[in-house]
Amino acid sequence: MDLLLLITILIIFFLIIISYTLKDLDFVAISLILCFTAATITGLIKGIGIMAFVSFIQWEAIIIILSMSIITKIAQDSNILEYVAVKLFKISKGNQRSFFYLLCTIATILAAIISDIVVVLILAPIVIRLCHFLKIRSGTYLLGITICINIGSIITPFSSGENIIISTAFILDTIYFIQYYWVFAFGLLFFTIFLIDRLFLSKEPKIEEQQKRVVIDLIDADVMIKNKKMFYFNSISIIVTIILFVILPYLYITAAISALLLVLVNRSYTKKKTSDLLKDIEWEIIFFFISLYVVVGCLLEVGFREIFEMIQFELLSTFILCLIILLIISLLSGVVANTPTALIFIPIINTLILKGFPPVPLIFALIIGINLGGNFLPQGAACDMMTLKIAEDMRVENLDKKRLIKVGGSFALIHLIAGIGFLFALILENWILMILYWPVIIILIFILFTLKKKVKFLKNKKLGFKKK
Repeated sequence: MDLLLLITILIIFFLIIISYTLKDLDFVAISLILCFTAATITGLIKGIGIMAFVSFIQWEAIIIILSMSIITKIAQDSNILEYVAVKLFKISKGNQRSFFYLLCTIATILAAIISDIVVVLILAPIVIRLCHFLKIRSGTYLLGITICINIGSIITPFSSGENIIISTAFILDTIYFIQYYWVFAFGLLFFTIFLIDRLFLSKEPKIEEQQKRVVIDLIDADVMIKNKKMFYFNSISIIVTIILFVILPYLYITAAISALLLVLVNRSYTKKKTSDLLKDIEWEIIFFFISLYVVVGCLLEVGFREIFEMIQFELLSTFILCLIILLIISLLSGVVANTPTALIFIPIINTLILKGFPPVPLIFALIIGINLGGNFLPQGAACDMMTLKIAEDMRVENLDKKRLIKVGGSFALIHLIAGIGFLFALILENWILMILYWPVIIILIFILFTLKKKVKFLKNKKLGFKKK
């Protein structure tokens, strides 16, 4: 292990993270320059050729990210999300609670398939306009969407760039996520919606019956469909793609073929070639990922893994070790970009697995920490920042940075505590305990709310007696 070289590459890695964090800097140019610098230094000292650096890049992950970006763009152009939002309101018949539950659930599922930022970007303005027509405040609805959307990122291996990177590194497929994450994710989702409903939505003013009927009669989801044939084709194609993600083992091949077929079929309607759609891809993120892959590869070449091989992790129990990893990653994700955190911890988790620790709880700690732990501050989650920006631009009166930090941070803590509890069940490898986890939590919460109401009733009765 070359300590001086290791420190040099680590400094380069942190400089890349800083360039990504600061808005005024061109992080793509800086990350590429630093990437080539790290590769040149490592190559000259270690005698490594260019093909070794190319092999550091997980091309499967890059292909999935690129393909999902194209699929997301096609879904966006087809107005699928707008149609879904308006249709949900019609289905709920204007009932606030029903609409809120449906909206948060669908937003979460959509965030498990396409970019969470796109989901917020499309759904938030529609929700704000609907609430404006209904003469109610939209802040609580936006709050519910942005908190629940973060849960969507743990439902599938292709929900976010971080999940794609982690899933590619550990060869995780959709079945793996169904097996180990769905009970936790959907339980956490309905628990979160229930709490937001009880604590915030129930205190909001009710929609006037006459106003509700007027809006239901006026809005028409079909108006948003520009071309019905392509709308239904794209909707069905995306659903089929998700099913194929479950059935087929190679996510990157499925994603690439699905994206290209959608481009070819949509060309007659959109008049857009593949080259036109590629212009809309966020290439800066792709190149940023590539730079990080190369720099992390350089770190591994100069002895980064050896540091963790020397530490006697065997002295710790599996639960304590996973808990430490979960807390550290959650803390880092709140202040540092999620992708660098994922890439730097992947070799650490790999080392621990080679030391004999069970992979399932370790990977669970990594994914939960990356996706949910970073939501203590709006800066830790891009969808939170996007929701806040839309709320500010459209002058939503009951959602500002202070409320988002207070409520969002509280729910991030609740999610983290829930994750620690489920982590314990995973370590015990007790499927009965995992299945019963959420029913037990819900019963405890129900008892808590019942006791709270009883105490409040007795207190009011006592005060009334004193008055007399």
